[in-house]
Amino acid sequence: MTAYDDRPAKLFIYPSIFFMLIGMFVGVFLAFNSFIFPDYFSGEHIHFGRVRPVHVSTVTLSWLLSVDVGLMFYFVPRLCGISIWSAPLAFVGAGLWWCTLLLGTNSFPWGTNWGWEYAELPMWISWIPIKFFFGISWVFIAVNLFMTIFCRRFEKLYVSLWYCMGTLIWTTFTVFVGNFALDWLPGGMSKVNASWFYVHNLVGLIYTPMGLAIVYYFLPKLANIPIYSHRLSMIGFWSIAFIYAWIGTHHQIHGPMSQWLQTTSIVFSIWLFIPVWTVVHNFMATIQRDWRKYVESVPIRFLIMGVIFYLITCVQGPLMALRNVNEITSKTDWVIGHSHISLYGAFTFFAIAGIYQAVPVMSQKPLWSNKLAEWHFSLNLWGSLLFLLSLWIGGFLQGLMWANWADGSSYAEFHDNLMRLPFLQTIANTREWWILRGIGGLIILVGNFLFAINIYNTVVLKKALSPVQVE
Repeated sequence: MTAYDDRPAKLFIYPSIFFMLIGMFVGVFLAFNSFIFPDYFSGEHIHFGRVRPVHVSTVTLSWLLSVDVGLMFYFVPRLCGISIWSAPLAFVGAGLWWCTLLLGTNSFPWGTNWGWEYAELPMWISWIPIKFFFGISWVFIAVNLFMTIFCRRFEKLYVSLWYCMGTLIWTTFTVFVGNFALDWLPGGMSKVNASWFYVHNLVGLIYTPMGLAIVYYFLPKLANIPIYSHRLSMIGFWSIAFIYAWIGTHHQIHGPMSQWLQTTSIVFSIWLFIPVWTVVHNFMATIQRDWRKYVESVPIRFLIMGVIFYLITCVQGPLMALRNVNEITSKTDWVIGHSHISLYGAFTFFAIAGIYQAVPVMSQKPLWSNKLAEWHFSLNLWGSLLFLLSLWIGGFLQGLMWANWADGSSYAEFHDNLMRLPFLQTIANTREWWILRGIGGLIILVGNFLFAINIYNTVVLKKALSPVQVE
């Protein structure tokens, strides 16, 4: 049996769980302090504009991207039949990774962020080139994983490796655009368009292939069932590669952007149904052979519910790209709910399932408490549904209220509508939905504290078993 060096995976997975809790705690704080009881806690360093980037950067980079990298360090060697190519290179990469993210993210309350969504990391903090070191750490990670695949013992490439290689290439390009090219571009719509290319492809060309690589590896592993169709998996991979890069402009529909570019993004958004349906059908057809595994296994439940959330978010996206729907949903809380169902409901659920399988294998111990895992899933599911439904329903009603001014045939009627329902009143009318959103987020946070306790106790408390018993 091949001896795998799991230290690089642990260096990314274990800290990321801690940062998941920190990021979600900050999110719950914002939900209450910024929306339900505005500025109950006030001050220069904790207002919305400085704390929200801490939440966004922590959950997207310090949690989700980091745990996905850790899971790749876990399953790529196993799919290649060899240990990681260079453990020392992984250690250096992890050290640079965590140092830059800790310094960059925690500097935001002091005003180092510069206002571009998901690209808030400062170029410099004092004499430290934060973005440069972050980029170098990613290069080390990519080289290490590529070389592991290049030196593999098994000739055939399983689909998860295809998605991993695609991720390594697409992430390099996408992060370069969002973190470096934005600094060099002049102002105006060219910069805005590049920003939305980065924002949307952070999800579409980074988290999506990473998440699907996780499902393609862990679902057959946990269910002990081979994947339904390798051909469908390849159709999904290449259609994502062809389609996703063109979609970002649908966030600028009805804005000062060329009509041909808006229409192109709409067309490619509709084509997104091709990879989505192939991927979802492949996963569902796999587990359909034995649905009892869904009831028996909490990690499988996370995977399948993540697939359902993935389907929902990928139906929402093309519909939101349609001009008539976009008139209502654009810039409302509906979009916030849409981003959360993808980054949390789908890809975080995938990552959690991967952790539930990987940690017992790496520590050679069984999961400390199956009961805590059951509670974790239930709290995450019901909290997510309350969180997401409140944002979708409240956001759609918000959009209808904002569109009320257009009900008229003359300037006098338009002005009269604006006087009857001022913008500030639409904010007040949304408060009840924000309360439900805050409660849902609190339920999720409690569930994830149980998750962290369970993983911690798994690692430090129980006696080790033989690798055969947990592998």
